[in-house]
Amino acid sequence: MTWAAIGVALAGFVALFGALQIYARASETPPETTRKMFHAGSGVLTLAFPFLFHDAWPVFLLTGLSALLIAGVKFLPSLRARYGTVTNRVERTTFGELYFPISVALVFWLARGSTPLLFVIPILMLTFADATSALVGSRYGMTPYYGASKSLEGSVAFAVVAFLCVLVPLLLWSSVGRTELLLIAATLALLVMLLEGSAWRGLDNLFIPVGGYFLLRAYLPLDAAALGPRLLITVTLVVLVVLLREKTTLEDDSLVAGAFLCYVAWAVMGWRWLVGPLAIVIGYRWLSPSTPDNTRRIHDIAAVLAVWAPAIAWLALSRSRDDATLLFPYTVVFGAHLAMFGVSRLASQFPDKPLASLFWRAVATASLVVMVPYLLTTSGATSVVIAVLAAVCAIAVGAVTFVAAEPDIRNAPRTARRWLSQTAGAVIASAAAWLIAVIVPRWWPR
Repeated sequence: MTWAAIGVALAGFVALFGALQIYARASETPPETTRKMFHAGSGVLTLAFPFLFHDAWPVFLLTGLSALLIAGVKFLPSLRARYGTVTNRVERTTFGELYFPISVALVFWLARGSTPLLFVIPILMLTFADATSALVGSRYGMTPYYGASKSLEGSVAFAVVAFLCVLVPLLLWSSVGRTELLLIAATLALLVMLLEGSAWRGLDNLFIPVGGYFLLRAYLPLDAAALGPRLLITVTLVVLVVLLREKTTLEDDSLVAGAFLCYVAWAVMGWRWLVGPLAIVIGYRWLSPSTPDNTRRIHDIAAVLAVWAPAIAWLALSRSRDDATLLFPYTVVFGAHLAMFGVSRLASQFPDKPLASLFWRAVATASLVVMVPYLLTTSGATSVVIAVLAAVCAIAVGAVTFVAAEPDIRNAPRTARRWLSQTAGAVIASAAAWLIAVIVPRWWPR
């Protein structure tokens, strides 16, 4: 029976691809439309997987064959010329068609042994909400995201369809209460909308189902009292994204990504883990003089990833070890990044001033803006005060690492090399902060 099911599923996929191939050649359908028709059709076919297969290997086999076929059509010129009319006519660079089967396999593996809803709902959002977002955005998008090929109208369409993709299956096939059902559907739709808005080069095909799975799994056991604050925080973040669009140097997809990561930090460890990210937003304006050049939206998704990568590592480690003391090196990550942004900005803005004075101005400001709120939101023990004072040295070490890695700090380009240098500086600073957090309590236990 398993092999028969594999054969039926594979035949359905090949038939879909062939039918769309003929349709695309015979009509003048826009490339995005045929691509999303293939996207939606593939998603509908995969919705049957939890009911056809109990083991993961048939799904791995099917998605692997699909990925090989798609990769061949995408990268082999001979196959591309003959069969590329369905998925490879869009002008932008995207690997979404490859991420699709990968995400299906991954979500199936994660959801195995659980309710099929943990697979069906994320795939429904990927299938219908994502396709609707793209089609609405391409046809009716009047408010494009700065720095990204998405639009506000597309994101709204995504949220509406995603809400229904969560609501209807839970209403029909689960015992979740009506209030909880509405809260889960609304929160999940908005959060996955943020994920979709922050994705680039087709990564939404990976972010939507995988993120949707983890969020849904976390929300299903919660009651209304626990779900209510999550919806409130999510709505607040969405409102802030809209209000701050024209008041930040972040491009729209980067701003959306930052908002989602703030939610993750709050949801995983609590509100104190928002102090660092919020402080860097405020402090950046202090260290970036208000000039036309400094108000341009120049920071893309790479900048956000550079800032958050070490922080997410400390967040995950703290969660896995149930160790709240790792909030200290986590916070220092943001202090170090703020100092590095400050040195770069000030050195460019004031080319005639000594670099040393600008460096210490940036370090002092970053330490004040980030570490003082940390101190105020934790205990006032002597050891904490001493650790916060010592954090100035850790932040300075991270900033020195960044300055040393940049050959021309007064004209530091926004390249991958620069973001790697900043990430390295933050890693070194936070590692030094971790040592401080270990050593100081031994000398000053109270």
